[in-house]
Amino acid sequence: MLKHHLNKLALKHLGRQWVDYLASNTMTEFNRRHNDFLWTYDLKALVENVREEAPGVKTFTLLPNQHWKHMKAGQHIEVLASVDGQQVSRYYSLSPIRRGRFTITVKQVDGGMLSTWLHQSARKGSVLHIRHPEGKFTYRQQRKLLFICAGSGITPCYSMISDCLAMPESPDLALYAQFSHTSDTIFSRTLTDWKGQFDVRVAYTREAHHSARLLSSAPLREQYPDLDERDVYLCGPQGFMDQVIAALTHEGYDLTRLHCERFVAQAWVPEPSAAFDPDGAEVHFEHLDEHICLTAEDKGRTFMEIAESRGLNLEVGCRQGMCGTCKLTLQSGEANGNVLGQAVYLCSAYPASNRVVLDA
Repeated sequence: MLKHHLNKLALKHLGRQWVDYLASNTMTEFNRRHNDFLWTYDLKALVENVREEAPGVKTFTLLPNQHWKHMKAGQHIEVLASVDGQQVSRYYSLSPIRRGRFTITVKQVDGGMLSTWLHQSARKGSVLHIRHPEGKFTYRQQRKLLFICAGSGITPCYSMISDCLAMPESPDLALYAQFSHTSDTIFSRTLTDWKGQFDVRVAYTREAHHSARLLSSAPLREQYPDLDERDVYLCGPQGFMDQVIAALTHEGYDLTRLHCERFVAQAWVPEPSAAFDPDGAEVHFEHLDEHICLTAEDKGRTFMEIAESRGLNLEVGCRQGMCGTCKLTLQSGEANGNVLGQAVYLCSAYPASNRVVLDA
């Protein structure tokens, strides 16, 4: 379409800053009706290409408009759409930006309204409504890393590894990726290329003849003798992550060096053991140098609700316990609800001891 070709030329040759300046100073109802990709106050992305990665998995190459700012590898965006008259949204991990573009890789989920809509309706030339990147599942300049992922959980790991390999001095990398069958492998060509550069192991749960061992087949420390020297980045289905966290705990791994990403929202409520009486307890937010004394009124409140009731300014995302924007690390004390290792999702986790210390 000519309009989209001109949009791409404008972004390429003028740059987002100049396009933003020109569009904002020539904003009229006519311009907005004629070209609502550039003459808009909203962040949007043009679908430039659609590629099938595996059965039921597609990668979409997206060109964002001038309102796009920046991203960190491992972060995600929220994609929004109207499906059958209903507004739906979902979070998808980003690949590193290349020539002003990025990709999202979407697995079609049974009953997933947005993933189904993207697979069936989003094609080259489509325009998507998106939000700015969020999330703390990002590289933090550690020296040695171990990425552990399953299924579509490979997408943020792929992003960070790609970024690390592009650095003048790449950190020491290791990757364990798990899928059901070889046909389900996401980024299969890239994984093959990476095997010549660092320790890459791809295992399959339903193909016993495959040479790579499942993590469950031997102790983690036996498979990765330098485990304690590595920060672990973990992403995948809930059951898989629970299994890995249990294994790390059994090995005595320092869980403050475990970084998790969750893809699925769940209903989180205090556990039965949370007959915990918060009256007189304290929650310390070390990164803000703030501490809160709890009262009986805080019973059943999440960390986020407690903080907001005192006017603290915390980062807020989906409020569903999924995006990780509000996630902090448990330094001491106990929490229940939405907790992965030492990662506490403030919007859906609850204090469970008289003193809880959280930090970024």
